[in-house]
Amino acid sequence: MDHPVGRTETIDVAGRPRHLWRAGDSGPLVLLVHGIPTNHTLWWDVVPRLHEHARVVAVDMLGYGGSAAPEGTGVDIASQASALVDLLDALGEERAVVAGHDLGGGVTQILATTNPQRVAGAVIADGVCYDGWPVPGIKALKLAWPVLERLPAPALEKVLRTSLRPLFAHQDRAGDAVDRFVAPWLEPGGGRRLARHLRSADSVYTQTVAPFLPRLAMPVEVVWGLLDGQMKPRYGERLAREIPGARFTPVPDANHFVPVDRPDVLADAVLRVVERAGAAAGDR
Repeated sequence: MDHPVGRTETIDVAGRPRHLWRAGDSGPLVLLVHGIPTNHTLWWDVVPRLHEHARVVAVDMLGYGGSAAPEGTGVDIASQASALVDLLDALGEERAVVAGHDLGGGVTQILATTNPQRVAGAVIADGVCYDGWPVPGIKALKLAWPVLERLPAPALEKVLRTSLRPLFAHQDRAGDAVDRFVAPWLEPGGGRRLARHLRSADSVYTQTVAPFLPRLAMPVEVVWGLLDGQMKPRYGERLAREIPGARFTPVPDANHFVPVDRPDVLADAVLRVVERAGAAAGDR
């Protein structure tokens, strides 16, 4: 698959292969974290808007896309946050601006509250938080995991496409995005891998870190599609209210997949955090 800018590569991180999309040769590091059931291509139209201003790394989380997660490896969002610390170490980077969508938004909250010294700034886009998830669609799939893990690829593809298409406001953008999201799950063992992720979806992780969100001191932007019927906008408003200095950007013409519906709005939010983080570093 030819990406619009940059290159993809697989590197060793703590003894496990991690698949990355990298773009940009200068500036601060921006780490982009997808959710379920997507992969690094969630940021297809965001990365081209960032790579001239930052060094961008869009990662496949453990067990997604091209990043393996052998049996016994945790794939819950706390484990994913810990794996991002390992990734930063492998890249030789002390800090990054971290942007996360959906489950990646929960991963971003965990990383920011447990390792604030590694997070220069954060962007949360329609992210899981508090006790507001698993969202209805994921909850239904989670209940069906014993069936999903045994589905043949054509049946699994139909389930995923049917579940994902309604989560876009701009249906003209949805087709190509869904193709990219679904493809890895159609490989051998895809249903079993997806079922494993669904079983790990638990709000205990975001509820655990929620009391620490008001202590965050880095720049934070919260971006939310107002048409999101899964992670409803009130959760984004609450995040922005409880995180000191956070800015809330509602997006009237976006559904859950705001990185696809309005990549321009999300990229602008990331660049604002990059600017604010740079100014904060200069003040120290």
